[in-house]
Amino acid sequence: MTTTNKSMATSEDTKAPDVNTNVGVNTNADVDADTTDTTGAATNADDANDTSTINNATATQPSPAPVPEAPFPHRLAILAAAIAVPVLFDRLMLTIDSRTCVWTTWGLFCLTVTAIDIALFAVKAKRSPLWWLTNTAAVACCVWLMMFNHTFASISPSGIPANAIYAALTSVLVLPSLLMAALQLSPGLFDRRRPAQLVVDWLGGWFVSPFTRWGALARTLSDLSSANRSGTSSGAQGSTLRKIGIALLIALPIVALLVPLLMQADEVFSYAVVHVIDTINVSAFVFHTSIIIVLVPLAHSLLASVDERRAEPELHALARAQQRRACDATITTVVLAMVLALYVIFCAFQFTFLFAGAGLPAGYTYSEYARQGFFQLLLVAALNLGGFALVLLFAPRTKPIMGMQIGLLAATGVMLASAATRLALYIAAYGMTWLRWLSLSFIAVLAIVLALAFVRLFNERIPMATMTFVLLLVWWLALGYSNPDWVIAQWNMTFAAHATF
Repeated sequence: MTTTNKSMATSEDTKAPDVNTNVGVNTNADVDADTTDTTGAATNADDANDTSTINNATATQPSPAPVPEAPFPHRLAILAAAIAVPVLFDRLMLTIDSRTCVWTTWGLFCLTVTAIDIALFAVKAKRSPLWWLTNTAAVACCVWLMMFNHTFASISPSGIPANAIYAALTSVLVLPSLLMAALQLSPGLFDRRRPAQLVVDWLGGWFVSPFTRWGALARTLSDLSSANRSGTSSGAQGSTLRKIGIALLIALPIVALLVPLLMQADEVFSYAVVHVIDTINVSAFVFHTSIIIVLVPLAHSLLASVDERRAEPELHALARAQQRRACDATITTVVLAMVLALYVIFCAFQFTFLFAGAGLPAGYTYSEYARQGFFQLLLVAALNLGGFALVLLFAPRTKPIMGMQIGLLAATGVMLASAATRLALYIAAYGMTWLRWLSLSFIAVLAIVLALAFVRLFNERIPMATMTFVLLLVWWLALGYSNPDWVIAQWNMTFAAHATF
């Protein structure tokens, strides 16, 4: 054995210099590789340099630290909210009385959800103005729905009252969008200069988050029933709850077996049991219970995904494209020049036929000409604003491009003026309706956004996307609280002498 140990020691001593030699060789190889890469980088294309820099930066970043688990009482609050929301939805919306206004119950449910969001995340998001504004807008929409009254229909001269259309749009589109936006803003991580991250969170809240945090529900339930969670008294309480749960699991099958036997043994007992069962709508009970059981894990996963978020998703590709100004200056200039040339011709026709009143094409009345192309003009104006934002973010800020952007905004302004003139002619001929009132007010909003875009061209500190979102919220609330039915009725009564309905 001694001989064997000595030989092993001798072998290890012999191998030791080889290890050191290998280390030295590897070091030299690394130096040579670095030198070769550095020399070769000078001859590579810019894309290769960028890729190398990105890879090096990624390699040097430390691995993300594990997300600390929230305190147990807070996780219990998340669980309680995840149970309360489906139960409230079932009780308020799925068991609604035919005599109850659906807008009132939906507004009450959304108001309760907003209150739960504020109670859970006010500490985290209290310094986020957009979170407070979004929740305030949601509350205002809920209050409007709860105040909605079908007597408004008596004012409307046409079929469906405008207030009913506004209530439907608010219930189906606006309120769910606001509630999800407020929830995604709850971690307090929103950067007003990076609105794309909020868009990613909002989409993930609908399609991803309800399915990715089911483990959080299992951990919370496990901690709730664990005997050694924390402290002696808590452990004893958890042990008692666990024993009660085990006892129920054992007793329920036994009771289910004994009840039919006892019913056969005694007719009076059988009659009493059947009478009790008849008073219970078993199918309805199973349906509502199933709805709640299905919704609770989804709601808990959504809330847990927001509660556990410690950083916003990094949109690296978008950030690199914006930093590098990925759009080529020559290509951007040519595209803008062609679009502006088309818009110059279009604007010339607008000044000739619409603004100057030089005449109309044969067979057209002013009302027909006004109706034709109105919504297309609004769509083109919206596309122009979107294109302006893309060029602003991803194209170089050269003088020719900035001049063409000013021309694009001017052409958009002419289109908005053309759309407003067409709409005014059409209203003068046929009167005001909900769609015309909505379109007229939306043109005013687009005009304000156009002015913001012009200021943003010279002041990069303006968060245009955030301000546009706030402006749309204010517009929608003002549209509702102006009582559209009353506005339409007053307008038509005032100009009835000049209208041909």
